[in-house]
Amino acid sequence: MDDLATRQGFTREALDDVARSDPPSIREARLQSFERFEATPLPSPETEEWRYTDLTGLDLSQFIPRQPEPQVRSLDEVPEAILAAAGAPGERSALSIQHNSTSVIAHMDRELDRQDVHFESVDNALADHPELLEGRLHSAVPVDRSKFTALHGAFRTGGTFVLVPKGVRVQAPMEALTYVDRSGLAVFPHTLLILEEGAELTFIDRYVSPDDAEDVLSDAVIEIYAGPNSRINYVALQEWGSGVTHLSVHRAVLARDAELRSLGVAFGGRLARAEVESVLRGDGASSEMLGLYFGDAEQHIDHRSIQDHVGSQTSSDLLYKGALKGHSRAIYTGTVIIEHGAHKCDAYQTNRNVLLSETAKAHSVPNLEILTNDPTRCGHAASVGPVDEDELFYLQTRGISPEEAERLIVFGFFKEVLDRVRLEEIRTGLERAIEAELAGGS
Repeated sequence: MDDLATRQGFTREALDDVARSDPPSIREARLQSFERFEATPLPSPETEEWRYTDLTGLDLSQFIPRQPEPQVRSLDEVPEAILAAAGAPGERSALSIQHNSTSVIAHMDRELDRQDVHFESVDNALADHPELLEGRLHSAVPVDRSKFTALHGAFRTGGTFVLVPKGVRVQAPMEALTYVDRSGLAVFPHTLLILEEGAELTFIDRYVSPDDAEDVLSDAVIEIYAGPNSRINYVALQEWGSGVTHLSVHRAVLARDAELRSLGVAFGGRLARAEVESVLRGDGASSEMLGLYFGDAEQHIDHRSIQDHVGSQTSSDLLYKGALKGHSRAIYTGTVIIEHGAHKCDAYQTNRNVLLSETAKAHSVPNLEILTNDPTRCGHAASVGPVDEDELFYLQTRGISPEEAERLIVFGFFKEVLDRVRLEEIRTGLERAIEAELAGGS
């Protein structure tokens, strides 16, 4: 057996293997992150932040942080099953694929290269032009944020770095696919997006694995910097198989008049937790944060959001909706913050859950923190409940079967989110995924 395969857990020996070819400065940064990881305990359900999600049973020694993989240098070398998971590669301006421990920039529109758009791995960017990442990498999401961001800082490899120069509009979406089909593996996807003034970009992060890949850990970080008057559409499609624990932190920092539209989708994973934050730092910045999730069997889905209004005349609108069946469980905790000195801000936050079985559960905890005395408009709403019996009865009196009636009601429930998804291929894919969830067992 390969000696690397015997190095279970996140040990100093495993770290040395990952950092073997790093320059001294990167190696030292990894070591500092590793020391923080070792010194930080696992999150405790006794704290409010982790009250509903218990990780004390997560055995980190079972994971392998890296395994040797054959090098892939072009799209033609990517296995067909993996390429199919990427959605529509031919309609992408750029595509990167991480398969287990190996990543490849598989496609890049040459016109973007002529416009000085950067699309490459984080590792390559650090090696070739580290000045572009200075003050940005591990800045929006610092490694000392939690035990898992420290772990990420120590073992991160590959990743995707995008820089869109001033005034450049990337017409077709870019995509990063993380695909895992090895049991016991830990992966650390990292997306770093920088948009300069007036730039525009649509970016899709997609996470996929087959169900027979068991005991997989995904520890993901997404950092977005939207420059003045820029426009960013960001989509995270979490389609992991049932053997994955997925922990992600997504934080966007918006400058003056920047606009963020984000969509977070959670259909997969045994346990999935996503922390999604928008920091409206510049005056006039705005964010729309959409979320859609569907749990079944024993799935545990945890969402935490922050809408942080630092600048004045900023606006944010969050809408997360989820359906749950079987013994699945969902938690949503969201906070709107209006900082001191911010004025004329608009902020709205809505989370709604529909329970499709008697054993499914959901908790929704919205919060407002108004730290300014200036006029603002803020609101929040939350609901948890079963399918409305009167609606079911009405549809059945029209000759519709109970199963079809429930299907129509669930699609009507999700319609408010689906109608705001601008990418047709994503909206169509979500509709198919909802159909599959409704047709599947509990």
